[in-house]
Amino acid sequence: MPKKSRLNLSIVFVLIALLTVFGLYGSAFAAEGTTHITILHVNDVHGRMEPFVSDGTDPIGGMTKIAAYIDELRKDPEANLLLLSAGDMVHGTNIVNLFSGMPMIEAMNDMGFAATVLGNHEFNYGQQVLKDLESAANFPFLASNVVYADSGELFVENSFITEIGGVKIGMFGLSPVETPIVTHPKNVIGLTFADPIETARAVVPKLRAEADIVLCLSHLGYDTDLKLAAAVPGIDIIVGGHSHTEVPEPKLVGGAIVVQAGEWAKHLGVLEIEVVDGKIESFGGGLVAMDASRPNSAPDSGIETIIRKYNAALEDRMAQVVGHTKVALDGERANVRTRTTNMSNLITDALREASGADIVITNGGGIRASIPAGDITMGNVYTVLPFDNSLVVIELSGDKILAALEHGLSSYPNQAGSFAQVSGLTLRFDPSKPAGSRILEVLVAGEPLDPDRLYTVATNDFMAAGGDGYVWFKEANIIFDSGEMLRDIVAGYLMEHESVEASSEIRIVPVK
Repeated sequence: MPKKSRLNLSIVFVLIALLTVFGLYGSAFAAEGTTHITILHVNDVHGRMEPFVSDGTDPIGGMTKIAAYIDELRKDPEANLLLLSAGDMVHGTNIVNLFSGMPMIEAMNDMGFAATVLGNHEFNYGQQVLKDLESAANFPFLASNVVYADSGELFVENSFITEIGGVKIGMFGLSPVETPIVTHPKNVIGLTFADPIETARAVVPKLRAEADIVLCLSHLGYDTDLKLAAAVPGIDIIVGGHSHTEVPEPKLVGGAIVVQAGEWAKHLGVLEIEVVDGKIESFGGGLVAMDASRPNSAPDSGIETIIRKYNAALEDRMAQVVGHTKVALDGERANVRTRTTNMSNLITDALREASGADIVITNGGGIRASIPAGDITMGNVYTVLPFDNSLVVIELSGDKILAALEHGLSSYPNQAGSFAQVSGLTLRFDPSKPAGSRILEVLVAGEPLDPDRLYTVATNDFMAAGGDGYVWFKEANIIFDSGEMLRDIVAGYLMEHESVEASSEIRIVPVK
């Protein structure tokens, strides 16, 4: 009997040795034992490849700092790392915009991203360019709820399963249903954005059958992520974006861990999970600030080489001085989405001068940055107006203009990209009144708005197609579509006027 036991033990040792030689021992025991996995995530980077100055501080954020941080983590050969994006990566700064997002995809390839979800801004260059970016990526683009309207076929991949330390992680993506009104409608022609919760209810059981962990890459916004977690059982992790929310530590809702990492690569999200027998036993983590103390990537690193290549192509054009301002021009996100600023006045005045229209109405969400006092370069203008929007003049009756202006105020005092920035008119409104009936007075060239008169309205092609919910514009008669980009019009205006004194007039006036 003892002899038989010794023989069995010898056989066990031989089997373990063979498993080890063929690399099977570790994965087999990891799946049945405990595995530590680190999920690294970003969202709403909006093209921030390099550190940037915010509120007068030293440079912060940017993908180069994140790349350097991850390179250090990868020096540990035992680390089980999974790097993910929750969308809105490829649009927002000159270096990515003028090359249709490709620099960001090359950087993400170099950094070793495992997957991304399609955010609304991924569609900004149109469907063909987005498919070209997908082809160039070494990782899948996920969007389970985006399908071709005529066939019902998926626009990009539905789901993706990867194995980390013997643990199978199944991922799927959800894109925002409002994408057709927050990108140019022409960019999503023929596509349907299905209800994300209903989509998740269909996708999750299938992934659950194939994977140990089910992870949703969501570009729905934090509040919707919380609803998703509560409404759809079977999701283990939701890595979110779209609302630019800094979630300081992972939040457990229902059975799902919900995380989000803010914006512009100011933070790297880190979610640590302990997986026992294929299930999450414990978790922790939070946000790692990419502040001035964090090193950038080494000069000879892949991401720095990519940035140098594209920056060289940009340098001459972006350095051109097109004007001068004696005061700082305010294009801060929170301000242009809630009130008149001198930057919004400058832009709308430039559009009115170029078009000869009676009035200008453009969306505050299209203004993306401020300009400090001093020389204004072409690069400054492109940063302020990064979208490929052109000038359109439509004809609209006074009653529909009033309805459109009410729409622009409907979210006030909350920030909204649809907040109207104007030229050629002023208005007073009572924010205590219900949305849709807040405006007390509208004056056009000093005269009350006539509900029956037809006015010429200069706007951008995004809004002329009904973008940001301006349905009245979509129904209007187009006087002309210039095809000229707003940023080029503004640059020309600056060159003509040399030193601008942007109006500080408050054109949208709240009355208490």
